[in-house]
Amino acid sequence: MDEQQAAALQTGIAAQRILTLGARLLSTSLDHFSGWLLAGFGAVFGLLIANIDSLKDHITTFNVMAGAVLFLIAAGLAALQKLLAAYLTATTASAAEGREIGREIAESELPVDVQEMYRQVAQGLFWPLSAFNRWMTAKANKGDVAVVGRHHAKAAQIQFLLVLLQSALSIVAAAFVVAGIKI
Repeated sequence: MDEQQAAALQTGIAAQRILTLGARLLSTSLDHFSGWLLAGFGAVFGLLIANIDSLKDHITTFNVMAGAVLFLIAAGLAALQKLLAAYLTATTASAAEGREIGREIAESELPVDVQEMYRQVAQGLFWPLSAFNRWMTAKANKGDVAVVGRHHAKAAQIQFLLVLLQSALSIVAAAFVVAGIKI
């Protein structure tokens, strides 16, 4: 490996690590915020619905129900972001531990068949993750060492959009309820 190739490799590794770290930190923050938002609005709607008979002289039931429907959609978005958060937690932790495993293998001076390792990993995955793994492995085999970090960053951005939509729907749901208050 010449100096230019070594620099490109180090640059890709640095980019991968920076992107993965940023994705992990963003994902964790988003997941906490989403959970808090879901619990707070869920408690409010639970109380409203449980006490709707005593509240119907003060608030329209249509507005409470419309708000509850919007909240349920927001809860669905929260569930999707939770799946992404779990995925990012697992894969970013695996990336960190994978570096340590790589160091141990390098220090052992025993040969490693990287293609066989990729094949064995793929055997442990169901579709669609197996197809995704083949795609990622092909990119890595071509020297794209930052592909995993970019993937983590993109997944965290999708999670951000889901939490943003969850927040917007929760606020609109609350607005429906407030608009239904009889003055």
